[in-house]
Amino acid sequence: MPACKMALTALGLFAAIAILAPLSASASPAAAPGFRYWKVQDTAQAPKTLSTLGLYKDIAAKKKILVDNAWRYEVNSPLWSDDAKKARWVLLKPGASIGFREKDDYWDYPDSTVFVKDFDIDTIPGDTTSRIHWETRLLVNSKEVYDQNKGTVIDQWYGFTYKWDADQKEARLVGPGAQDDSIRIWPQGRGKPSKMKKWVFPARSQCENCHSTSQSDSVHGRSILGFFTAQLNRPLADSAAVNQLDYFFSRGVLHGQKPFIWDYSPRWRDLDDNTASLDLRARSYIAANCSGCHGRRGMENGSSFGVSLNYDFHTLEAQMDLRHRSVSWPFGLDTLAPFFYPKNAAYNPTRSDSLPIVPAVIVPGYPQKSVLLFRQRSRNTRPGDYDPERNQMPPLASFEVNEKATALIEKWILEMPESRPVPTGTARLHAMAGGDAYFQGGNLILSQELARTQAKVSMVSVNGREVPLTRMAGGVYAVPGGMPKGLYFIRIGARSLLRYLL
Repeated sequence: MPACKMALTALGLFAAIAILAPLSASASPAAAPGFRYWKVQDTAQAPKTLSTLGLYKDIAAKKKILVDNAWRYEVNSPLWSDDAKKARWVLLKPGASIGFREKDDYWDYPDSTVFVKDFDIDTIPGDTTSRIHWETRLLVNSKEVYDQNKGTVIDQWYGFTYKWDADQKEARLVGPGAQDDSIRIWPQGRGKPSKMKKWVFPARSQCENCHSTSQSDSVHGRSILGFFTAQLNRPLADSAAVNQLDYFFSRGVLHGQKPFIWDYSPRWRDLDDNTASLDLRARSYIAANCSGCHGRRGMENGSSFGVSLNYDFHTLEAQMDLRHRSVSWPFGLDTLAPFFYPKNAAYNPTRSDSLPIVPAVIVPGYPQKSVLLFRQRSRNTRPGDYDPERNQMPPLASFEVNEKATALIEKWILEMPESRPVPTGTARLHAMAGGDAYFQGGNLILSQELARTQAKVSMVSVNGREVPLTRMAGGVYAVPGGMPKGLYFIRIGARSLLRYLL
């Protein structure tokens, strides 16, 4: 879709649409000049370069323009990709269109639908003149038979990624496995100290981690995470007077029953959109960056992880009902200073309401104990690797923390109405290993999973006093007599994994 910078404010909706695209709604787009469709199931047939794929009209041009039947779109709340600048297109065969249903936000993609995403890097952050093409990803749809007996057809998606050459005139297909890479950037400007920015070109198999197969007419297993009402319901990039979804209907990109006016349809907001409330911006970011796995918009496995961050389709309210629900693996949160209720008070065993603040997905008023924020601020050495000290979220495709987003979410949690925490009772495990711990007859008993670590075990009081425990046998550790009552962290190795109210 060619860009247009003409002023359209004085033009009506239909006149604006006529100027923004060269084709009428009734006309089918011309065949992509040189665009090569191939049998995506046979990944060996994938074009080895973007020039042989025929995605661009002139790939060597400084301003690269895609073929005519590629439609550029923008989203309201982008997925964080280490500050890469992204551009998105959907490419359809002549005469094809995407089925739209606002009622349940399910989208029906025709066979051979292609989604394209460009990743550009500012080698001098914030300086657009230093921007280079770095990666182009393709996600290609194939209608395939799922059940021969029932004749069920599903959307199977295949991912391919291309890395751009240094001269910016060609991009080459990356192999099937993940490829580590880095690019030199100058954070303080050219001539100042530089550093290498880490990057991973994803494995083809990793594409299914986010773009899972949709096996039924439902929102479970959503394949395309950014192409739906709440993300697309916004002004067209080239004209604030035209709604992007309206434009796609007028061009035949979408078909189906659309609302009379988009003002009452779901719409997420960007972090920088100061016209929207703090609550809406924070929830939009969490929905865009988390609900692809942890919620019904994306993979169903989010529920099995015990964290569901759904964003309601119609009320624009995130269904984040896990506040105060303690989780079994906050990954090192207990190494932070303990917090008690009432806020900023010391533990007082004579008061019935003096309770330790237990880490949970979201703890209103306590960002320091909110696992959601902790995980977003954490980064593993290599994305995708399990690191029990941090275990970052999202787990893939990011080496850098989104400082702007985490600052906004911290403020959002801090301003939530504080409420009394839920008592936890006995010790709770805070690690992925599984198991439990308890005191019996003056000894600390650890589960087999924890006992296998052979690490040093000690009890740490809230004032930092550490008391080593003597291992008796297996997972049995002797606790010295005369230990004062109070809250302790049980430290195994370098990490505080358990808390116990002695």
